[in-house]
Amino acid sequence: MAEQKTETKLATPKETAVATFDDTLLSGGTGLEETTTEDFAIPFIRVLQSNSPQVNKQQGDYVEGAEVGKLFNTVTNEVYDGQKGITVVPCAYVKKFIEWIPREKGGGLVDASHDASILKSCTRDDETRKFYTAEGNEIVETAQFFVLVLEPEPQQAVLTFTSTQLGVSRKWLTMLRMARVQNSKGESVSAPMFAYNYRLTTTSLSNEKGSWNGYSVNQEEPTELAVAKVAKEFMSAARSGDVQVKEEQQRDAAKAKPEGDAPF
Repeated sequence: MAEQKTETKLATPKETAVATFDDTLLSGGTGLEETTTEDFAIPFIRVLQSNSPQVNKQQGDYVEGAEVGKLFNTVTNEVYDGQKGITVVPCAYVKKFIEWIPREKGGGLVDASHDASILKSCTRDDETRKFYTAEGNEIVETAQFFVLVLEPEPQQAVLTFTSTQLGVSRKWLTMLRMARVQNSKGESVSAPMFAYNYRLTTTSLSNEKGSWNGYSVNQEEPTELAVAKVAKEFMSAARSGDVQVKEEQQRDAAKAKPEGDAPF
């Protein structure tokens, strides 16, 4: 019997093509000219916790592939492996003291415009180390980083650090302050915060009150020039206030305790 040969066919890789349009089709604009920053939602990148609805198959917000310790994009619903992590380029930073109605009282955003002076009029709970206004609302110290997530292609996002995760924020800021680059004269100068890529991963944390998952950040290689230009534009937009952050997403999008607000 003649031997039959089986031909192995290799799958053709899919390519993402950029559509080419005639100039007459482009002359009318994009149709988005009447939109403002209020019409767009910039995603938060969160760490999924055990009480995040995305990991619970019995809830309507369940996302396939979501697991405790993974990273989650609140707009695209993308889930990233927490150990492998994602590459981000920091573009801007802001410290906020956000006023929230406590969850046991219904929750909800009250005011995201406070600065550190609000703490002078607050009462501090020695057991939880949290600050409360005279109305009983909680003031949450929040470090926000505006970043570009590089996988699969640069996209804008926000990272927030609260409670014990503020320590990670301070370490990251220290790395950014110590970073150096050479200028056109060959001189070593302070680097703009977008000069390097950083690997964002998650790590398991615990204390006598429980366990949770948090961020870990490590510096990687210098940022490619094309990405650096996009990052600089994002930095300028964030500084000027053209980037609107909908703070409600920080808690409501995950309907769980925010990063660093797990059992402490």
